[in-house]
Amino acid sequence: MRFALYGLPCAGKTTIFEGLTIPVIHGSMKLNKMASGRFSDLSDAEKNALRIRYAEQLKARTDSFISDGHYSFLDDVAFTYADGDLYDVFIYLYCEPEIIRERLKSSDKNRRFAELSVERIRKWQSFEIESLRTESHKRNKDFYVVKDITAEGLQAFIDSIENGFSSFGLAEDIANQIMHFYPQPCDIHICDGDKTIIEQDSFRVCTGGHVTHVFDGNFYTGYQAFQFTKEVENLSYDIEKLRTVDLNGTIFGMVADKNHVILSSGIKMLWKQLSEQFTLKNVIADTLISADTKFFVVKLLQDKGYAVTAYGDGKNDYYMLKQADKGYLYIGKYLSRSLGDSDLSGINLVYDISPYILADNNGCIADDIAICKSDSGVNGARLVDAHIRLGRKLGEVMRGFIPNINAAVIVLERGGRFFGDGVYTGFGGTFYSYNPKNDELPAIQQGVAIIVDSVINAGKSVLGMIDKLKKKDPEIEIVIVCNVIQNDAVDLLQGYKVFAVRTSANSFVSSRQSTQKSGKGPDTADRLFNYID
Repeated sequence: MRFALYGLPCAGKTTIFEGLTIPVIHGSMKLNKMASGRFSDLSDAEKNALRIRYAEQLKARTDSFISDGHYSFLDDVAFTYADGDLYDVFIYLYCEPEIIRERLKSSDKNRRFAELSVERIRKWQSFEIESLRTESHKRNKDFYVVKDITAEGLQAFIDSIENGFSSFGLAEDIANQIMHFYPQPCDIHICDGDKTIIEQDSFRVCTGGHVTHVFDGNFYTGYQAFQFTKEVENLSYDIEKLRTVDLNGTIFGMVADKNHVILSSGIKMLWKQLSEQFTLKNVIADTLISADTKFFVVKLLQDKGYAVTAYGDGKNDYYMLKQADKGYLYIGKYLSRSLGDSDLSGINLVYDISPYILADNNGCIADDIAICKSDSGVNGARLVDAHIRLGRKLGEVMRGFIPNINAAVIVLERGGRFFGDGVYTGFGGTFYSYNPKNDELPAIQQGVAIIVDSVINAGKSVLGMIDKLKKKDPEIEIVIVCNVIQNDAVDLLQGYKVFAVRTSANSFVSSRQSTQKSGKGPDTADRLFNYID
C-alpha cells in the first residue's frame, strides 16, 4: 500500500519517519534532487510539473511505502491530481498551532513562516485537513488525522491498515448490508443513534459518564474511531440504565413510517438492547464507524441509485449530512460543540423553537435591564453601554443554540444599532446594517438570517421582513433577537426561534419625550443617541 503523511512545516513528520519500519521516502528531498538542488527557484508551473513526474515515478513501485507531503504553503496549493491518484491512504499529522509557531521561529529552513500568528497557523492547518478530506472523499480513499502520536504508534496503525482496517472498506460492508434490507433503489433514511434517534448518549449513560479525550480536536476520522474502540474494549456497562433513555419523538416521527436504517458509532451490545427496547429495525452499530464511514455509506448508496435523507447531531454526522440528498441536523436545545466551526449551509436544522429569555436564565443582568427600561431616565452613552453588554451576553448564549458559520446578523437601524453590535461581538456571523425606512433589504447569501432589533412591539413589521427574506430564499432559516419583546409579539412569532433579554406587557407609541404618558413613551433610538432633553 502507498501511504502519504501530510502536515504543516515543523509538525514533526521527519521525527516520526525516523522510527518507522515501513520504507520511508522524503518527498521534499527527492523533489529537490530531481531539480538539481534548485526546486525553490522553479516557477509554480515547473514545480507542479515536477511534482506530477515524481508521483508518476512512485506509482511504478510495487512495495508498500510512506512518503511525506505538503498540501499547501499558505495559499499556494502544492497538491496535484497525481498525488490524489497515487496514494491509497492519506494521513495528516496534526500539531497544536502554538507548538508549530515556536518551532517555526527557530527553523532556518522555514524562516519565511516564522512571523505567522497562531490564528493564521490554525486556519492553515484547518484548510489543509478539510481539503485533503475532500480529495479523499472524491476518490473513495481513506483519510486519517493523527495527533500526539509516536512513531511506534503510527507504525502500529499502518500495520492495522495493511491488515484490513479501512473506513471506506467498512462503509462498503455497511452499504451492502443496507442494500440487503432494501434491495431495490428507493428513498432511504439513515439516522444516527445517540442524541439523534435517542435523546441521550447510551455510552455515557451506561458507563456512569465515562469521559473520553479521543475526539478532542473534532477530527472524527477512522483513527479516532480506531482509538476509541481500543479504549472501550475492557469497560463494563450497566445495561439496566438504558431504561432511563428516551426515544427522540421528533426524529423518530420523521423516519418511523419510511425506509430507514439506524447507523450508530455506539457500542454494539447497547444498541442491540435499545433496538429491542424501542422496537427499532435495521440497527447497525459499530464503534469503528467514523464520520468518513458515514459519508461513504451515503455516497455508495447514491451511486447505486438510492436517494438518501440523513439525520444526525454532531461532527461525526456532518459529512454524511452534507453528502445526503437531504440532511437534517438535530440541535434540540443545544448545538453540539463539535460543530462550532462547521459550515451548515444546505443542512436543515431541527431544534427547539421555544423562546429563550435571558432574564429567566441569568440573574446578573438586572442592573443593565433597569438602565434600559423606558422609565430609567438614563440616555446616551450609559444606555449604549448597557445595550452592548446585554447584546453580547445574549449573543454568547446564542452560540450554544445555533451555528454562527453561514449566519447573517441583520441589525435594524437605528434602535437596534448598539444592541446589535453586542449580539454580533458575542455571536459572530456576517454583519448587515439595515434601515427599513431607507434601505433595500440586504442580499443575504447565508442560510440563517438573524434579525436583531432593540424592541419588538406588535411584531408585524418583523413578519413583513421575514416575508421579504422568504421570497428571496424560501429555505432560509429565521431567528429573531431583541432586547425586549412584548408578550403579544411572542405569541405572534411562535413559529420562529426568539432570543430576548426580557419580555414586557408595557406598550406605548414611541415619541421624542422623556417620560411615558398618554399612551406615548420615549423612543429607544432617541434615547440611545441622546436626542431627548
